[in-house]
Amino acid sequence: MSITSSFFSGLSGLDTHATAMQVIGDNISNIHTTGYKSSSVHFEDVLGVSLTGVEGSNQTGAGASIASVDLNFIQGSLETTDVGTDVAINGRGFFIVEDPGTEEKFYTRAGHFTIDADGYYVDSQGHRVQGYLYDPMGKSLLETLGDIQINRNSMLPPHITSEVEMVLNLNASESVKVWDIGDPAASSHYSTALTVYDSLGQSHLIQVYFTKTADLTWEWHALIDGGEVVGGTPGVPVLYGEGTLGFDEEGKLTTAMPVDLLTEAITFIGGITPPATKIDFTSTTQFGSASAIQKISQDGYAAGNVTGVSIDEKGNILAHYTNGMLRAIARLVLADFTNLNGLERVGGALYRATTKSGEALFNKPGDGGVGTISSSMLEESNVDLASEFIKMIIIQRGYQANSKVISTTDEMLAQLMNIR
Repeated sequence: MSITSSFFSGLSGLDTHATAMQVIGDNISNIHTTGYKSSSVHFEDVLGVSLTGVEGSNQTGAGASIASVDLNFIQGSLETTDVGTDVAINGRGFFIVEDPGTEEKFYTRAGHFTIDADGYYVDSQGHRVQGYLYDPMGKSLLETLGDIQINRNSMLPPHITSEVEMVLNLNASESVKVWDIGDPAASSHYSTALTVYDSLGQSHLIQVYFTKTADLTWEWHALIDGGEVVGGTPGVPVLYGEGTLGFDEEGKLTTAMPVDLLTEAITFIGGITPPATKIDFTSTTQFGSASAIQKISQDGYAAGNVTGVSIDEKGNILAHYTNGMLRAIARLVLADFTNLNGLERVGGALYRATTKSGEALFNKPGDGGVGTISSSMLEESNVDLASEFIKMIIIQRGYQANSKVISTTDEMLAQLMNIR
């Protein structure tokens, strides 16, 4: 090889080190980019001449080239944002977003998502976040990828009260009384209130009175204000339902449950039929201590509008309603790949699947080896600034050394030209 070949070796060294410096600069400039993954440059040698002689081979290199620029997918630190729609992945996986125009899918670790004017869950570039959608009742998950949309103007329909659970203790030491609807407070030993909802989501207050009528026997009477029923008088209670509770000598309830709460033929104002509600007194006791309510619950609710959303660690997106209810809208889906370094970086913290990366493997958060979801958090860049500065010094020295090769070769050629 001629001496001029060292020019090209030095030039290749300058090119590779310049590329390495470009990668380092890119890493440092993205030190605060959400979900950014740092890159590393790997060099390889270039074989120039391979001559085989009697005594063996003579192989001469021709410089260096870039073997690959690999991404470092080590997880970055998670930063709290207090923004309910921000999400981060704790573990492996990528969020899936889709361009609504081309329907092309991209993958990202940057979870700074918002809800646009049409209710779609989108990234900063308008790509729609993908997930599995729940049915309209928020019960069954339909495992087909689709756009996640939250309609803030939607209304959750009301639900009638079909079940009431009430657990209380009734004081066994009370004396026997005779129930009188004309004076319910004086003719009972204890009372508590509950609310029931009709088919329109209207609430109705029911007062339940408990009266000891014999040893180990109590009666309950549910009353409603006459102003809420057809033919009633405001301020005058109307019987809504009644029943008997029997107990054994250990104070445990023996009456079969549940029973009907509504036992009377009444109609609410407006022609609405009261709901056919079952009331369950299971676990109610009769001990020798003060009467007290321990638990009361019912499954009805009024209509409600969306007030906000939240996301749990399993990626479920929950809509919060003004009536206090929660309903599952969708569940985030995470993608994983057999070869992460085969992903194509396309900018905007997005990646595209390639033949080298393999097809995306879709899983629910926490399943199939993918991570869980941390809401109101974002993943920071995984760039190690100290490491990048050290690499910068090393690359700079390498660049200087290759420059020296070129200048030295130039001096050698000058000396050759001066030979007479």
